[in-house]
Amino acid sequence: MTEAVKREASNNTTMLEAVPYNDEVTCIKMASERDGKAMFWVYAYLIQDMLLDAGCASASAEMKEFVEDHPVSRVYVTHAHEDHYGCCSVLEQQGATIYAVAEDHTILKQPPHYGDLFRTVWGQPEATTSVKAMPSVIKIGNLELETIPLPGHWTTMVGFLERERRWLFSGDAVPLPSRKKIGMPEENVPQMINTMRHVLDLELDVLFDSHRGPVTDVNSYIAKRIDHLTNLQTRARSLYESGKSITEIAQELGLEDPWYITMAEGRFGVDFLVRSLINDTAAE
Repeated sequence: MTEAVKREASNNTTMLEAVPYNDEVTCIKMASERDGKAMFWVYAYLIQDMLLDAGCASASAEMKEFVEDHPVSRVYVTHAHEDHYGCCSVLEQQGATIYAVAEDHTILKQPPHYGDLFRTVWGQPEATTSVKAMPSVIKIGNLELETIPLPGHWTTMVGFLERERRWLFSGDAVPLPSRKKIGMPEENVPQMINTMRHVLDLELDVLFDSHRGPVTDVNSYIAKRIDHLTNLQTRARSLYESGKSITEIAQELGLEDPWYITMAEGRFGVDFLVRSLINDTAAE
């Protein structure tokens, strides 16, 4: 049965929905809502009393209410972006142990102050008191999840692979839009492409994506994104070698900054995407 929690906050409503995917996995969808529509969904995944990612801080009150009826004892964070660790503090207060890769511990314990745009969409995370090292294998019930590296969007991002079921809880390893048009300063786009190729090699049945939700047409879903970014990279590097500037390359590629770019405070931009396509390389 689908459960939904909504709470008014100034002009926004924060919402949390628990939607069973199958008998073992429940999708926990969170978003700030404006004018009756979710601004941007983010997913965490509940398996028994274990949560993979913690969602956004704007849903902290809803998460607290949810776990009062569905206790969570442990949380595993794919990477230290605020839409993935935002509820860690409230989950810890409710008795959960938080796990993350070592490089992300400082951010979870001392979250940066996010700008107005990101506080509106995701909320401002509170500090987590204690974070434990990410294990190489996570066991729960009949499932055995391997922690695997998925760099690109975030250098130390990890995912959780259930080989027997051919499931991957992939964080943000695969871009949400099929035609990615902006980047972040920490993103290595060639590495992102390489990671997606490795994910394809896993021959998955289900990709549990952090923004799309469960994806079952995995190969075509990922292939579209690889093809788009590979084509962009080829064109961007050719234009750069011909003497074009970053701005000129963006124009040639038909890339424009979105309307909210001035509010993004340097966290997003077309220039980050173009520079990464030209300058970054992927480690095997």
